[in-house]
Amino acid sequence: MLRGEPLPSVWIAPGAVDDPRGLLRFGRLEEILVPVGPVVAAPGAPGAALIHGTGPGGLDHAGSPGIGLVEAVGRLRWCATRGLRCVVAVRGGSPGEPATLAGRLSRGLEGDAVAAVEVDLRGTDDQHCLKVMARVREETPRDLLILARLSALQPDLVASARGAVAGGAGAVVVCGSVPLGAGRWWSGPSTAAVCRAGVRALAEAAVDGRWPPVPVVAAGGVHDGDSARAALREGARAVQLGSALWADPTRLWAVREALDDPGSPDPRRTA
Repeated sequence: MLRGEPLPSVWIAPGAVDDPRGLLRFGRLEEILVPVGPVVAAPGAPGAALIHGTGPGGLDHAGSPGIGLVEAVGRLRWCATRGLRCVVAVRGGSPGEPATLAGRLSRGLEGDAVAAVEVDLRGTDDQHCLKVMARVREETPRDLLILARLSALQPDLVASARGAVAGGAGAVVVCGSVPLGAGRWWSGPSTAAVCRAGVRALAEAAVDGRWPPVPVVAAGGVHDGDSARAALREGARAVQLGSALWADPTRLWAVREALDDPGSPDPRRTA
């Protein structure tokens, strides 16, 4: 998809599903962007997830180790043969790594399946965001949508978003996951307030002219239609589902139907 086009109402968080091909058992994927990644230069071994309690509080889990370039190419080819569109998530330890990975995947023979690229910039400052996004922009097709994944707990979220947009981001993903330590995160419904606070901060900053606003995707605590609508009321244009799919993959379609139902109020227009 091109920068400036309307965003799909519901996205899948990169790494939330071990292999997105398994989602075909639950519903049609033609109108949903299939996540590929996170793609990294040197994939690691996955860590064990620790579930705390049985309620909606959340999940203490290891961060996704990512997949390598060869596996990412294979998944893109699988999607291309079925007419599916993908969002490729990339991350790296240096400004050049995400750009190299994104460029290879979006300009290769399987690049026609790439609808967007998401760059993980959580925890970085505005200058790093600017450098990384500028490099990614140089290596990818000119009009391809590039998203910057930022943490709602970023030291200066507005500045980081401003740097990412200056570097070429056409949308920003606000992640509500809470870091617990090296390679571990807290995700789940209890992070909804964190995510919405980040979305609200960007919406208020846009009104004040403190950053050039682009569409915002809320990624944190979205687990049903009500929580998705709440995120949109704060200023998000779309939502991203992650750990909610671990318990019930069909929530992807349920939330999408809740937001796209023409008979229900659209909080993006009534807020």
